Amino acid sequence: MAWSRKSAMFGSLAIALYLLGLTLRNHQLVTVAVVLLSFLTWAALRAAHADVSASGRRMDERTDEEAGASLSRLEAMRKLSAARVFEDGTVDVTLKVQNMSPLSKVLEVRDSLPEVMRIKEGANYILMELGPRRETVIEYTVECPLRGFYTVGPVCIRIQDSFGLFHKEKELHVYDDFLVFPKTEDLKDAFVKSKVPKIFTGAVNIRQPGPGSEFYNLREYIAGDPMKSINWPAYGRTGKLMVNERERDAVSDIILILDSRAVSETGPVSRNSLVYGTRAAASLASFFLSRRDSVGLVSYADEIISVDRDTGKKQLYVILTKLAGAMARGSTPLQVVTNRILPHINKGSPIIILSCLEDDSTIVNAVRDLRARDFDTTILTPSSLEFEFDARRLDRTGYEVLKTERDILISELRGLGAFVMDWEPDMLLSTALAGARGF
Repeated sequence: MAWSRKSAMFGSLAIALYLLGLTLRNHQLVTVAVVLLSFLTWAALRAAHADVSASGRRMDERTDEEAGASLSRLEAMRKLSAARVFEDGTVDVTLKVQNMSPLSKVLEVRDSLPEVMRIKEGANYILMELGPRRETVIEYTVECPLRGFYTVGPVCIRIQDSFGLFHKEKELHVYDDFLVFPKTEDLKDAFVKSKVPKIFTGAVNIRQPGPGSEFYNLREYIAGDPMKSINWPAYGRTGKLMVNERERDAVSDIILILDSRAVSETGPVSRNSLVYGTRAAASLASFFLSRRDSVGLVSYADEIISVDRDTGKKQLYVILTKLAGAMARGSTPLQVVTNRILPHINKGSPIIILSCLEDDSTIVNAVRDLRARDFDTTILTPSSLEFEFDARRLDRTGYEVLKTERDILISELRGLGAFVMDWEPDMLLSTALAGARGF
């Protein structure tokens, strides 16, 4: 049981009158104050007695009346419209509250939401009178601006006594989880319009029959060949069952390396290197997997987390899930990451590093090792300096000094043969990639 604002003001008034009456030696003021305090005490005892009666679970009518203000016979159920959405997507929430008691109740109901969620339509709070053995439905829509794993719940319910002086609260432990993936950018148009058709080798025809998309030749049907491969026009001309053979594709192994160290979260919560890095990794993974490349992901923070190379939609889901759960922590250097993964990467595999390039003295050596082994290395680097300066957390002088140091580092990396793009805030990923490749 808790005091309401009304009861607090009521008690303060009674005490003030009592003290004023003693000061002025006014018996009437003291009497009024004592009456008010007595009434407040009686109301508190009555509300507390209702709790005790309700907890006894007696089934007679008197107990039901005394337990009318209790929360013991309220239930809630919740349904979400989706368990997985992308950033800036929406989730419809339907909350059903049931009053299982035989008495009407005036309730305040609030559905708890994560702090970063924004209510787009409706409301997660309602004040209502709920009749006996009745139910009500609360519907609202939340917008999900940031990736991550989120939980909706619990349901907080408050009910007041008859005088509105005291209230009781209860949390109904009803929880629902959902996942927010990093939003992706469509990169297909960007690559088609570039002077070089593909940023990397991709699926390459190797002039051998096998699974693929390009026609290779015709051959006679052999038992076990799939029916969809039969060339029916050729059968009509020759009278023999002929099947199409296609040119086998060899796919590229593409490695995405995401910097999720603590420094990557420098800047506002919705505008920092980690936010931009996860979105870029999601977009690149979606693009390369759509053209049947094999994609792997390595994320380094206080530990190194990797997703083995694979193809298909299942691989995209696995990568998006890892990106959604990436947390900024630790300070593992890039050199440790490259030393760990180099023995397991096929020679010539393109490597894309997404990092702010800050607080790591091993970056130059790590990139030098990659280039010495002839790995095609691209670095997309969202600058935390821009985020800090835009948020006015960094003055002009400090920004210029740090920017100069960053430009020197980028020039040194380019001198090693890496393609580096200083990715500015609000720049489209396709524009950043075009700049990195000098298209």
